[in-house]
Amino acid sequence: MPARSANWLLLFAASGAAALGGARSAAAEAVALHRTGVQAPRACSADGLCIDVGVALADPGQPDACSTQTSIVADVGDQLAWCYTLTNGSDHTLSWHTLSDSLHGDLFAQLHQDIAPGESWRYIKLEVAGAVVDGDVAASWTASGTRPDYAFDDGVAFDYIDATDGTLLDLAGGFSHARSARVQAPFPVGLFGTRSDVLCVGANGAIQPGSAPCAIPMTYAFPSTYVTSAIAPAWSGYADGVGSVYTKVLGSTPGQRRFVVEWTDLALDWPSMPGFTFEVVIDEASGGYLFQYLSTGSGQGDFGDAGGQAIAGLQADGTTAQTYSSFAPALTPGKAVQWTLQAPADALSTTTSVHADVGAPHLVLPVAQLDAFAASGIVVSQPIVVGNDGNRTLQWSAGEYPASSVAARPLRATPRTAFDASALQRHPAKSAGSSARSPAGVLGTPGLPAYAVQLDTSTGAQDYIGLDLFAPDAANAHVILPDIDLAGMNIAGGDFVDNDFSREWMVDYYYNELYTLDTTDGTKTLVGWPVPQMAQPNEQWWGVAWDPASGALYAVTNATNGWSGLYTIDRQSAVATFVGRIDVGTSTTIADIAIDQSGAMVGLDTLNDTLVAIDKATGQASVVGPLGVDAKFAQGIKFDRATGVLYWTSYDATGAAAVATIDPITGTPTPVAPSGDHRQLFALAIAKAGGDCTQPLDAPWLTLSTAAGTLAQGAPFGVYDVTFDATALAPGDYAASICVFSNDPTRRTRPAIVPVHFNVAPAAGDALFGDGFDG
Repeated sequence: MPARSANWLLLFAASGAAALGGARSAAAEAVALHRTGVQAPRACSADGLCIDVGVALADPGQPDACSTQTSIVADVGDQLAWCYTLTNGSDHTLSWHTLSDSLHGDLFAQLHQDIAPGESWRYIKLEVAGAVVDGDVAASWTASGTRPDYAFDDGVAFDYIDATDGTLLDLAGGFSHARSARVQAPFPVGLFGTRSDVLCVGANGAIQPGSAPCAIPMTYAFPSTYVTSAIAPAWSGYADGVGSVYTKVLGSTPGQRRFVVEWTDLALDWPSMPGFTFEVVIDEASGGYLFQYLSTGSGQGDFGDAGGQAIAGLQADGTTAQTYSSFAPALTPGKAVQWTLQAPADALSTTTSVHADVGAPHLVLPVAQLDAFAASGIVVSQPIVVGNDGNRTLQWSAGEYPASSVAARPLRATPRTAFDASALQRHPAKSAGSSARSPAGVLGTPGLPAYAVQLDTSTGAQDYIGLDLFAPDAANAHVILPDIDLAGMNIAGGDFVDNDFSREWMVDYYYNELYTLDTTDGTKTLVGWPVPQMAQPNEQWWGVAWDPASGALYAVTNATNGWSGLYTIDRQSAVATFVGRIDVGTSTTIADIAIDQSGAMVGLDTLNDTLVAIDKATGQASVVGPLGVDAKFAQGIKFDRATGVLYWTSYDATGAAAVATIDPITGTPTPVAPSGDHRQLFALAIAKAGGDCTQPLDAPWLTLSTAAGTLAQGAPFGVYDVTFDATALAPGDYAASICVFSNDPTRRTRPAIVPVHFNVAPAAGDALFGDGFDG
């Protein structure tokens, strides 16, 4: 099975419910049109193509409902339903469709669907509003009876561009004879009407746009079933590890740039033949491609020379391609081939717009730290200042952790999911390839220190490791305890407790054990036997998380009927207490849970591939948003409580593994780094403390005159006294932290922390003693 160390971006393809404000490539979007009754269109072009767009808050009971509202007022975190309806008022069938708007970019491009004259078809996009928006959203629908294609011209002047002073690609991805690298293009690259700024560049002389797996082998046919689409100047089977690939950007003005990909000094694998250097130049302005060939083999007419073992052309999909040369000696040195996009003669287009007002409060604390000075017996005060420069009302509270155990969320539209028993499989079958172990050692000073169980799916070996989540590949990790599976450990999940990073608390799903593992030497210390209460048959432990707000240790179970349960586990007795079913209205498999610094819990549902918010008091849950990946087997999620960022050690159905962050408001993941070929990381725990909120009993000398309030949009800053009482304090320095919680979505996972310092000096009568005089 091909390795996928460079395929990590494929995990995060846009889904039908991406975050508002985050435009994605249409090539990644899984969409479908649905026929509806004939509409009375609002906006039609002169040639009869009509479009209507409506937007409203999504109705959880009717996920397919289509609103006719042309404006929306909503808050960040609300789920919105965008409805786009196309009516074909022309005199011929339209088969190829592209929909875009000014907010999302391409929603889909060159989608094939026959729409006869007079028919109306609809596309509904559910998404969680993830950013502030205020303005008109212009939508455009383009349709045609035929697909765009290209014309080529091999008589253009040869003007070769040397890209070796550009960026050298690390072709570490893919497998032997299919080395590839994921590249971020400087502009969206169009191919047969689709667009993507993510390119998979293969060492074998081809480029695949979009978010499909990045491993391009050689091919024996064109179109090729090995890739979804291709830009192929000289696609062949080149010797592994011979030659280099470079990229280079020409120009800096948007709309006028060119992007060069150059393959240099390649050698055919069979027959063995060096001397292949060629390139493709992608033009932003025209959307065209220029293939140029500097050298193409021996130059002696030998078998394989001049493209005799190569394909040159453009592929739209697995069934459609345009070929310039196929295993023929037509790619001679000095040749240039220009490809120009030909728009269909019958292409029609129409536009309309709706208005979106999506807002959020924004907490501002202009006084970042409180410093006070007083003599013993004296009371002084300092102001804490709270402001709101957002466009919605701010609700804030300061001091203790909030009583709410879950961020307030409306129910969201959730499709019913049939339970798939394979979702309960913790680990994949063994696969080819192996992740190299690193020798035991001490984790130094990484960017984000973490600990986890590492599973090499090629051998089945499980190790307890330390790693840096910013550089999570196996070569940078160190093994603390190897072969824990052979030692009889069947770890389901784990977390650190009380900011003690010397040991991770683990739950064993096979023996129902609670134990700790020493993060230095892996020493196991048994605590007890937390047994699930079998609220459902065949419950087994999965994820574990510590709650910094209450101090409780939480764990989840999953059963064989699509049922997930929430428990607390007593860290003294190991007794497990059932809280309730994690219920989102459909079957679930909660692979892991995480709790932020404010005490809000989220879970990773691998059955539905969503992030869910969970009420710690009841287990009731709601969907946050889709992950955009077919997540499989054991996973890990935990908050970096110092920053409020949620991290995910992901593993998908193809064996691709990566570290990503997840937006806790929308569920949208963002890749951080690949984590290795067929390598699962679970029982994740991040070794970084969050800022503690001082409780009143811990600092009786500190009092807030006002501990909560609201600030409307545009309201003046609120100024509130904080009292420092040195009446009962001995001379010295005192410190505390005031946590300010709010409904600011950027602060949902972590309160704003205001450090407090209080210097208490000796009273006037104690001055001699304060100077060290002791009589």
